[in-house]
Amino acid sequence: MIHAPFFYLNETDSTNKELWRMVEAGAGAELPPEGTVVQAGMQSAGRGQGNTVWVGEPNKNLLFSLLLKPTFLPPTDQFMLNKCIALAIRDALSLICKQQPFAIKWPNDIYCRGRKIAGTLIENRIMGKTCELTVAGIGININQSLFPPDIPNATSLKLLTGSDHDIDQCRREVVRQTDTCYSALKKGNHKKINESYLQHLWGCNKRMKFLINGMVTEAMITGTDPHGKLLLTTIGGVTHACGTKEVAFLF
Repeated sequence: MIHAPFFYLNETDSTNKELWRMVEAGAGAELPPEGTVVQAGMQSAGRGQGNTVWVGEPNKNLLFSLLLKPTFLPPTDQFMLNKCIALAIRDALSLICKQQPFAIKWPNDIYCRGRKIAGTLIENRIMGKTCELTVAGIGININQSLFPPDIPNATSLKLLTGSDHDIDQCRREVVRQTDTCYSALKKGNHKKINESYLQHLWGCNKRMKFLINGMVTEAMITGTDPHGKLLLTTIGGVTHACGTKEVAFLF
């Protein structure tokens, strides 16, 4: 997968959209190989989870999408892909900046010292009982040092280390770590992936405050269910399974 085709664009609306357009262009003929990467220096309409947008300075950050073909994975287990990508980004950043405490903020953002450094947008195409295609869009703040005031909790490798970093080297490391975790998923090693995800899940087994269905609640993250919902257990022992629109972290 590491040696799959690589495409670089100075600018595009969204690397996810660009990769899906390549898939559609190959429909009925030959689809892009698994591991195909589309990277851009700038996105004019980059997206995050839900209705959020990805804002960044041109040529300062790592913006790319990766094509996977997880036909071995039933749709009921598709959140395992989110775990794999999140772990790969966290592991890659930890190798690049060994002294920094990178963690996964559910479902698949990467935080460091309470600030967001990376996010993903994972889109799956389900055919019957098969995950036919996955496009994983990855955005990592690399050399940007100033962020708009409406996103005050952002950080970057440059802000963490005080120096610039090689964006292409970072991408190669993320792809390498994705290859490792994805190979483990192919082999059915769900237990190891789940354990590693919980080990690096920010706030896991720590008492924190959340906004659950509009109510401030003190609870602990105790894991995720098979569908990717966050499991929050209150002081009274009640466990809530929350989707992204049902819970908010109160920093």
